[in-house]
Amino acid sequence: MHRNSSRKTSPESWFHMAGHGRKRHFKRLAAPKLVSIGRKKARYLRAPFAGRHKKGEAFSLLVLLRDVLKLARDRGEAKRVLSGGMVLVDGAARRDEAFPVGLMDTVSIPEQGLHFRIVVANGKLSPAVISEKEAGVKLCKVVGKSLVRGGKIQLSFHDGRSHIIEREEDRFSLGDTVKLSIPGQKISGFIKLEKGARCYIHLGKHAGKLAKLDGLLERAGSTATDASLTADAGEKLITRKNYVFAVEDDFKL
Repeated sequence: MHRNSSRKTSPESWFHMAGHGRKRHFKRLAAPKLVSIGRKKARYLRAPFAGRHKKGEAFSLLVLLRDVLKLARDRGEAKRVLSGGMVLVDGAARRDEAFPVGLMDTVSIPEQGLHFRIVVANGKLSPAVISEKEAGVKLCKVVGKSLVRGGKIQLSFHDGRSHIIEREEDRFSLGDTVKLSIPGQKISGFIKLEKGARCYIHLGKHAGKLAKLDGLLERAGSTATDASLTADAGEKLITRKNYVFAVEDDFKL
């Protein structure tokens, strides 16, 4: 192979050169809607292992690299790159091809200056290009709170992780967004899910839209709370509170 050291290697060719030196798959056309890839050469997709994002709301690193970003030609090539610790998810090197990648995860390939945030676009999980600075912050939605030993508070986040804080540090409500620094995993700020907040709708028929929260519509009994919003284009929207993710004012797709 001819190599010109003065010319920057493209991400694709870099992946092609890298590495020199139970039922785990599902059929492509039977894949969950959010992670559906479409008709390609490979008949099966590598399913992500369980434990982080909800089932059907994440794809494996193999699928991300090979089928979505198209930075690897085949499974073997993707595995060689992963085994070298070249791919970071939320700031940590991940080497398992089945590691799950889902909503708001950051994926970085530092050697190539590539950074992505996983969002929902056109009804499917999709990597959005972000800056290195943006990749240094992980947005986590608070989906649970509990009192643990020592009187501390445990926050449970949408991606399956949890974070323990002192009781006096607790300023968070369900639905708020916590900003975690990467790779330190320290709380660097938060965004309240309240009137006027900029929100990203990640599920339902309005998935992928950015909007301002006008208010929460409480329902009697066990009916889920709805959210009333105004989309950036001016459209009035009603969706479930659980489908809404509070984001920063400059958040973009």
